[in-house]
Amino acid sequence: MRGHVAKKGNNYYIVVDLGRDHKNKRKQKWFSGYKRKKDAEKDLPRILNKLQNGYKEPENMTLEEYFNQWLSRKKRNVQPGTYEHYESYMRTHIIPGLGHLKISKLEHMHIESFMDEVHEKDLSQRSKKHIYRILSSALKNGRRYGIKDGIMDGIEAPNVDRKEIEYWTQEEVQKFMANLKSKNHAMPIILALATGMRRGEILGLKWSQVDFENKKIYVTKQLKKDEDGNWDISPQLKTSTSYRTIDIDDDTIELLKAHQRQQTKDKMKIGSDYIDLDLVCATSTGDTIKPTYLRTVFNRTIEKSGVKKISFHGLRHTHATLLLQNGVHPKVVQERLGHRSIQTTLDTYSHIIPGIQEIAATSIQQSLYGKKNPEPENVVPIVKNNE
Repeated sequence: MRGHVAKKGNNYYIVVDLGRDHKNKRKQKWFSGYKRKKDAEKDLPRILNKLQNGYKEPENMTLEEYFNQWLSRKKRNVQPGTYEHYESYMRTHIIPGLGHLKISKLEHMHIESFMDEVHEKDLSQRSKKHIYRILSSALKNGRRYGIKDGIMDGIEAPNVDRKEIEYWTQEEVQKFMANLKSKNHAMPIILALATGMRRGEILGLKWSQVDFENKKIYVTKQLKKDEDGNWDISPQLKTSTSYRTIDIDDDTIELLKAHQRQQTKDKMKIGSDYIDLDLVCATSTGDTIKPTYLRTVFNRTIEKSGVKKISFHGLRHTHATLLLQNGVHPKVVQERLGHRSIQTTLDTYSHIIPGIQEIAATSIQQSLYGKKNPEPENVVPIVKNNE
């Protein structure tokens, strides 16, 4: 690394050559503040030494300017939905609270004071924790701009109580199913109950991903918003384990076949105006089903059936809960849901499974003393052909 002293106007500057960028253009860094040439020459070795040892002079920018740069980089590297999440908390809470501060003046006490203020706001604990995590991630990535290492050390993340999951009992499922009459919107709801797939995965499911012969669904796509806010079928799923194969039962297979036959009739009726996207769950014209309208149909059926109100995501919880209560191994449930690990499945559902300790005790009784387990009661299927 080399440097020299240059004069510009009435002042002297230290100019350090930083090499060339990816376009082979020479990059230089200028250090100001010298009225006399000999002062700059005297300070040149110190500047070179600091740069060679990894020192980066803090930029004279505000945190708002830095956070905006951080958001721009995040937009290039994360999914649109994730970026919206980051951007919303930044614009609403973090930038208004800390954006006016200069990076070079930022201290631990500023972060501590800001988080104390967040704790006093009328927000959910989950929102407060999101603010903490986003702020922590942004500051951790700002070392090269001069943000101090460990500036959030000792500032604890807000506690979030375990969220009580919402789900239906087997009786509630069957009561709801008896009132589910919508032509095009029944299928996504049935698939949620029968497979545990996420809403986006269901609305992005194509017929080419349904294997009738082997009774399997291959989850490889989802319906999600693109950068312009339009709904699109994306090959990007939530996590790597979201790409999975789910076995489906005979009754669901028959319902899917009947649904496909109805779609064929719609295509013949509409003709060339039919939007053929190969979607399993589509409108009568073949277009994507918007989540907002699906939610409307779902809530209307809940009111009609008289069961307790849950979100569409609660159908996924219902699927998992019914399987676990009926003795299906948590590993199988994990794979069907696409969780990262079995620990996620256990953490989410183990506390709502009645009798799990009793089952364990009965199992060890059989192993130790040779006593047989009681015969399991017959399980009524979620979906019947006649319903």
